[in-house]
Amino acid sequence: MRLVFLGILSMLLTVGCDDGDIIVNTFDFDGTDLQNCGNADAYLFYKINVNGNESLSLKLAQGEDIFFQEDTLNVTLNSSSNVVNYRIFNGEVTNAYFCDNVPPTEPSVNIEYIANNGTATLIVSTTRDDNDGLSTELEGMVNDTDGDGLLDYFDFDDDGDNVPTLQELDTANEDGDNNPLTNPKDTDGDGIADHLDPDDDGDGVLTRYESSGDLDPTNDITDTTVGPDYINAAVAIETVIDAYRSHSYDFISDAALTLHDLVLVNGEEQIIKQFFDMGTVDEILQGTITLNPDFN
Repeated sequence: MRLVFLGILSMLLTVGCDDGDIIVNTFDFDGTDLQNCGNADAYLFYKINVNGNESLSLKLAQGEDIFFQEDTLNVTLNSSSNVVNYRIFNGEVTNAYFCDNVPPTEPSVNIEYIANNGTATLIVSTTRDDNDGLSTELEGMVNDTDGDGLLDYFDFDDDGDNVPTLQELDTANEDGDNNPLTNPKDTDGDGIADHLDPDDDGDGVLTRYESSGDLDPTNDITDTTVGPDYINAAVAIETVIDAYRSHSYDFISDAALTLHDLVLVNGEEQIIKQFFDMGTVDEILQGTITLNPDFN
């Protein structure tokens, strides 16, 4: 078996063929961006070298849900579901070859190596925002006031009273400092801001319980001159509701991909790379997550 060993910094590889020809391929993807395409069922990452006639690609049997939250995914490579291919083409290859529903017939593949061993590591970094008017720095990265499994910085209802945090802050900017936390609403004057106070008016009935049953305390109003019952201490009508309303937050994810202990095979020939940095894709996926937190 012919064995070609490529260290971390190796750039040039020469493969001898049975017919006596020498094929020189650079295996050089420096200066090229990691690109991708995919859907709910599978994702493809690929690089095309600067000459446009070589590619290195990874097909993952994972859908876009792997980018919904921060995670590190280690995948064992094989020849069927999680596949790394190194290809040499007879012409310049473009993104259409990898991502079009009907790939072009040209250029064609002259030589192909398929990994029969190795691991792909995908590190997903995610930024989440609940759009409640508070920055992540203000809310902290570890606080979960209501214990619903959503940290405050991406929980649009921090205290779990079914009143959105945004509606319980100094949204009118009455003090003029553009910081909703320096003058937050504190309806009952107990020193606990409403967005962190499960009983906003201090009447002994949880704000969550001052709803007729639709999980929205803001539309239950006995006295229109005061406002909703949950901020009216004179009204204490209790309906036990131990459930949270639907939550939503926005997310943007980046992905960094590396290959480890890679063994690429073409017949009797092998290419071995201990480590290969495929690169990073910024904002690989963004969107909105909507869920109903479990009540604990």
